[in-house]
Amino acid sequence: MFNKLTGHLNDLNTYAKDVLELIESHDEIVILRHQKPDPDAYGAQLGLRAYLQNKYPDKSIKALGSGEPSLEFLGEMDRVSTIERPLVIVVDTGNKERIDGTLDYAEKIVKIDHHPNVELYGDVSIVETDVSSASELIYLLIDRWDSSAMNDEAAALFYMGIVGDTGRFLYNNTSALTHAVASKLKEFNFDAADLNNQMHKSSKNKFKYKGYLINNAVFTDSGIAYVYVPKSVMEEYDLSVSEAGLDVNIFREIEDVKVWFIALEGDGEIRVRLRSKEVVINDVAAMFDGGGHPLASGVRVKNMDMLKELLVKIEEKL
Repeated sequence: MFNKLTGHLNDLNTYAKDVLELIESHDEIVILRHQKPDPDAYGAQLGLRAYLQNKYPDKSIKALGSGEPSLEFLGEMDRVSTIERPLVIVVDTGNKERIDGTLDYAEKIVKIDHHPNVELYGDVSIVETDVSSASELIYLLIDRWDSSAMNDEAAALFYMGIVGDTGRFLYNNTSALTHAVASKLKEFNFDAADLNNQMHKSSKNKFKYKGYLINNAVFTDSGIAYVYVPKSVMEEYDLSVSEAGLDVNIFREIEDVKVWFIALEGDGEIRVRLRSKEVVINDVAAMFDGGGHPLASGVRVKNMDMLKELLVKIEEKL
């Protein structure tokens, strides 16, 4: 049976109870998130692990997936040799294809996400698009489970997940509820300023890379800014594809820019990080089997011709 929650926070009590019953009926729990993790994926996954380990010290709670070097200051992934029919909780991942891990060994599956509900999967699926982040949504669930089991580690991770997905509370997905949740999290003992500094620190190479983005940016009359980054450039600045895409919002403050993207050459594909101030762009991303939020989406195209097609579709939208 699938349970779906989309845009109705008042109904969260029912679904929180469903998930809690699954958690309490399993001695082994695995938490997964999407490939190429961002701060919210890390915060939601590792924050939930920290909370569940504190609340259920006798259970096996593991967070699995490939690590991201730039986010390892938030925590590390677990290593396991055998897994036997656990409850699998997938956070911050809209479709199964993007999950960093397998669902094959799962006895039960829970999906907790804030992206548009592209693919409904799991025995319980909680999809709430009106929250800023998966980290915010999981805190709201915990508030209904047992907030007394929250600890400093979980609070710090959820807070940084929210900071990441709201652009330090600057993006328009920041609501009054987001600020209220952040305020509750700040009551715990962690150094938010230090964590923010670690998240946004820059090496000399990363700093010089920003110069490459600025010098090679293309601006269209319709209000699009974009830059193509070949593998050779990422190698020159010693950046992974994930790290090279983190500066996508470098064009946000330019007055005449409405939509922007960074296109990153990968192995056999080009990864596009697409952003917008007001124009909905996830429908354009969907035309190329991509997706995401209305103003923040991702696309993978096979070659430069498809990248040009994407640019044309954005032009048409504007």
